[in-house]
Amino acid sequence: MTANKKEINLKTNNIIYVIEAFFLTGIAVFLSVISGMLITDITGFVCIIAASALIACVFFLTSPSVIVIAGIASFAITFTLNENLLNAFASMAYVIIGAFIYFGVKNKRNRTQITVRIAIVITVFYFLLIAASFMMETGTFYDGMMALTSQIDQVLHNNVESVVKQYTTLMLAQSSGAGTTAEEAAQAAYFVETYITELVMNFKAILPACFILYNVLIAYLSTSIFKSAYNIFIPMANPKRNKIKNTYWRIKISVVSSIIMTCALFFAILASKGDTVLPYIVLMNLIYILAPGFCVMGVYFVYDKLFKSRTGIIPAVLVISLIMLAFISPTIVIFVVYSGASVLMAVGLYSALIGDLKKFFEKAKKALLGDGSDDDDDDYID
Repeated sequence: MTANKKEINLKTNNIIYVIEAFFLTGIAVFLSVISGMLITDITGFVCIIAASALIACVFFLTSPSVIVIAGIASFAITFTLNENLLNAFASMAYVIIGAFIYFGVKNKRNRTQITVRIAIVITVFYFLLIAASFMMETGTFYDGMMALTSQIDQVLHNNVESVVKQYTTLMLAQSSGAGTTAEEAAQAAYFVETYITELVMNFKAILPACFILYNVLIAYLSTSIFKSAYNIFIPMANPKRNKIKNTYWRIKISVVSSIIMTCALFFAILASKGDTVLPYIVLMNLIYILAPGFCVMGVYFVYDKLFKSRTGIIPAVLVISLIMLAFISPTIVIFVVYSGASVLMAVGLYSALIGDLKKFFEKAKKALLGDGSDDDDDDYID
């Protein structure tokens, strides 16, 4: 009787494996097709993240050989629907991300290592697609890049011009009641145009950082959703499999990144006063690439120290307060967001330096004293 029960349970688990694998694969391929067709849209961004997380779970349910099947399916369906070769290749990005998540977890790598690897590979992948699109449209990469730059300039110029016209019209409409002359309104409009134009130039200077951060965000969010999807779907088919722990599945930045960030901030101040602009632009791009990671670490640090032992009342109050401020004064919200980001980045920089330095001194102490005990908690998953 016991043997029959075990046989029934085994068959049931196998059926669940097949159903889950088929179901998740279908959803992942569907989302990847949408992401390939809407690669520049926010919907495509969300779909590639969700598809990457789900296909990684499929690899755990079946085998890595599904990578080839899923990639071919996404490519074929996307190309059939819109007959765009580059979009068809773009739809396969979720397989690359899912594979890196799967093999990273299997090899006991932490989330930071997995995220960095995904960000690097997906950045190169999208850059090659962009370079290929330039060459297909203009014949050379340089001509395509110049054409894209001109398009960006035109779009930004039109937006700036629209904002300035609206502001000037508003100032002139209020001039009679507020005692503002037409000349003062024109001067104010000129100031706004100059200020916005400078913002546009700064934005163009950090476009490389924006491109890299876009891919880092894909890597970060896909690993976030993967953890939740894994902990939900995998235990259904295999209840004995361990879940991924929250404490282990966090982004951690090394002391090397902290030193690079500190040096970049210091030299950026010096380079901003020089005659050459290129060093300042390079340093600022480096700062913008590293800063979000330290903000994330700052959030973890503040959560652990202030909110972890309490209920969700304090975070809810903060969110409601920001929403109320948005209706009262959007300028205050922008100030609060920028100030909060600066504080979080500083806290993250502190926590990264302190945490890694403590580990370094502990390892040095063990090496000197000959303490071979190992408290590593890498067994976060089977």
